[in-house]
Amino acid sequence: MRRDLRHLDGTIYDLLVVGAGIHGACVARDAAMRGLRVALVEQGDFGNATSHNSFKLIHGGLRYLQHLDLRRVRESIEERRFWLQAAPHLIRPLKFVMATRGHGTRGREALWLALRAHDVIGSDRNRRLLPSQQTPSGRLISKKEYLRLVPSLAPSGLTGGAIWYDAQMEDADRVLLECVLAAAGAGTAVANYLTIDSLTGTATDIVGVRARDLLDGSELEIRARVTVNACGPWSGDLLRRAPRDLSEGHGLDLTKGMNLVTRKLFDGYAVAVVSRRISDAVLGRGQRLYFITPWYDCSVIGTVHLPYKGHPERCRFAESEVAAFLDEVNDACPGACLTLDDVRYCYGGLTPAEGMQRGEVKRARRSIVIDHQRTDAMAGLVSVVGVKYTTARLVAEHTVDLVFRKLSRTPPPPCTVRHVPLIGAQGFEDSAALNRQIVGALNSDVEQDGTELLKRYGSIFAKVLQVGAKPAPQKSLREILYCCCLHAVREEMAVSLKDLVFLRTNLAARGRLPEGFLSSCADMMQAELGWSMRRKESEVAAAQAHAAARFCAVGRSSLVSSG
Repeated sequence: MRRDLRHLDGTIYDLLVVGAGIHGACVARDAAMRGLRVALVEQGDFGNATSHNSFKLIHGGLRYLQHLDLRRVRESIEERRFWLQAAPHLIRPLKFVMATRGHGTRGREALWLALRAHDVIGSDRNRRLLPSQQTPSGRLISKKEYLRLVPSLAPSGLTGGAIWYDAQMEDADRVLLECVLAAAGAGTAVANYLTIDSLTGTATDIVGVRARDLLDGSELEIRARVTVNACGPWSGDLLRRAPRDLSEGHGLDLTKGMNLVTRKLFDGYAVAVVSRRISDAVLGRGQRLYFITPWYDCSVIGTVHLPYKGHPERCRFAESEVAAFLDEVNDACPGACLTLDDVRYCYGGLTPAEGMQRGEVKRARRSIVIDHQRTDAMAGLVSVVGVKYTTARLVAEHTVDLVFRKLSRTPPPPCTVRHVPLIGAQGFEDSAALNRQIVGALNSDVEQDGTELLKRYGSIFAKVLQVGAKPAPQKSLREILYCCCLHAVREEMAVSLKDLVFLRTNLAARGRLPEGFLSSCADMMQAELGWSMRRKESEVAAAQAHAAARFCAVGRSSLVSSG
């Protein structure tokens, strides 16, 4: 996938997708695989905003039973199965443990009923999945077994526990990038760092956009029969750039969501902890649950949702907000004893909200697909307001069905995406087999970390290793990481140092980036992309600023020391 804007200007596309978060990427992939001529553009790097800030879970909707939303439970189970099948190298089942207490909605009786109902609704949840990707049935456990699993957390009134299974993305950024790569492989014209100056057309019909290349300042016009606005928190900005302002009535209330990467608290399973915040569940407005999930040698804790007013570009987390969340986690899980020094990275982003309730942000529950021809008498324009990573593929299917109807191609051809694995999932039996292949290609002294790095690429890991000059078995861990970064620049449209370090690898978020490696990457990108010295210095400064804003553990040491 190479960045080439020449084909964008002068071509009339069936569909232009603006915004390459997970929803935009899934729309482009689905449409291209159904035969449409598609372009996908993004103002930053792919998935750099809301999608990057995912809690990394693909969940089966167990908690929606509290809202009596059985349809959403079923949709979530089906989409979890899709992701487990599509990306076994990136997504795996994960066990969850929660304490039971009393006789209310978190008592043994209610949770037993919820687990049984979830199993019935999802009786086909493991159909066509590899054995390693299947999720067992949920069950209740005794007080003794719960304390064996979570000895540091014994809430008053403890009666035992509940166990269920969902799925975790080991690298959410890579999942999204593989969707973009799949779209490109199906013929989509793809470009990042392309901002939209205006939607073009008339007061009643959108026919494309005027865009500007943020790398060289050049301008171009992209024409399309249908344009999909998948800009997430920036959706209103794009609507204001139409021939007449369409933002009125389509404005988004936003919530600022925060997830923290910390030192590891629990190993091999996720633990639910009860906060002091009040939930918005229909059944039992009890205290809100947070989850402490294992992620490599870390834990990811979240999600706290805070009200937000202002432009998406100005979204930041203050140290006081991070500290307050840590205090709440420590109160809910006394054995954690977390401090700011334990924070390795702060994932934070904006998602749709539905206002406030009892002083708390009420999060939006469902994604929305808006046909502006019906709502605003503006043909050629569709907006997608996505809510959950889990159901992005399903929302994309509904969106592409609408696009076909707007193109007067009815009935739309069937969606084929759900049966096609992502690129890295093609050509290997299961995750264990992939691990054996990778281990066989490496020196034993880099086996663990090298395997973690290369597993993200699935079946194309050998192609990544071949980018470097040395034969694979002789590579050190640092050389393997360098190969990954060089591959990202040459084959995956990485054009910014910040994006390369924080989106195209996950080592920085884990506090594991080798000392001085950012400097090495800056030198490599300067050579590959022809940067001037001034450009390289500005890229390093931007990466350092990003590290500081994300409370990155790497940022608390020298990012650019020699090495």
